[in-house]
Amino acid sequence: MADQRFFQRAGPFALNDIVHRIGARIADAATVDIMVRDLASLEDAGPGDLSVFAEPRYRSAFQGTRASAVLTSPELAGEPPAGGACLVLIAEPRLAYAQISKLFYPNPPIEAGVDPRAAIAATATIGAGCRIDAGAVIGAAARIGERCHIGCNAVIGPAVVLGDDCIVGANATVSHALVGHRTEIFSGAVIGAQGFGFVPGPRGPVRIPQLGRVIIEDDVEIGANTTVDRGATGDTLIGAGTVIDNLVQIAHNVRIGRGCALAAQIGIAGSARIGDGVQIGGQTAIAPHIKIGDGVKIAACSGVMRDIEPNMTVGGAPAMAIRDWHRQNAALARIAGRRPRG
Repeated sequence: MADQRFFQRAGPFALNDIVHRIGARIADAATVDIMVRDLASLEDAGPGDLSVFAEPRYRSAFQGTRASAVLTSPELAGEPPAGGACLVLIAEPRLAYAQISKLFYPNPPIEAGVDPRAAIAATATIGAGCRIDAGAVIGAAARIGERCHIGCNAVIGPAVVLGDDCIVGANATVSHALVGHRTEIFSGAVIGAQGFGFVPGPRGPVRIPQLGRVIIEDDVEIGANTTVDRGATGDTLIGAGTVIDNLVQIAHNVRIGRGCALAAQIGIAGSARIGDGVQIGGQTAIAPHIKIGDGVKIAACSGVMRDIEPNMTVGGAPAMAIRDWHRQNAALARIAGRRPRG
């Protein structure tokens, strides 16, 4: 259950209305009059709460929950919980739960206004309905779209363009970038810094000027303390609808497709190409100039050193087809089990 000091809850909502919104069905029609006041985990839920059961490993918690309603799939439903919770059945319970969460906890509206402690260049353009917090800096010729929120001490560099309904978190920095609509950049992220471009010189590495930009399309989310370097001569690109976790490093001239999901602590080296709908597990490293096809899934802690064909699932270091990786690990375990101890 969310702490009401930090999150403003809407509702309550009739279960029947919720079911119609998400296109689900109720296992027992006699329970349609239930009022749902909040969302909670299976373990913490009580009367009036709705929870979700989406993984078999949580079946014991499902059987013991005191929730009034549980969102689950027909395959997982089985016997209802001992507490008599109403089962709401849908093919994708996690997706439905995300939709319901937005119903109960919608994003609060932007309270427009410019804090007098913000520093805004005279040639910057600020759209209608924006909120600019204390300490924010907006550079010359920057253009901020409508209904944007620029957090405390965030820096929007000269000539940067932000689309409508963007959020830039506290202490984030955006430079050399063109950003689409409805993009959220979390606290501490750095967008548009110089990439790691050097050539050997007689007295050590010599920096190559980084003359490109960062292009971020619509509906992108970039996590806290993530860095996206600008291109060296071309652009670094983040495709529409892509979500990037915290502490991710994206080097110069990387191009990431649409609808990708990148978990924390990934490092992507320069000029790598990542297709649409790619999912990458945490702590994965991707070598420079690698091409990853559409729909690829990469297991956590992998090392990608070769191109990957579309729709493959890979893992390991060096990354290989997931079945081969599992076979390799099983073979190593058998060998290790036969080694004498002592």
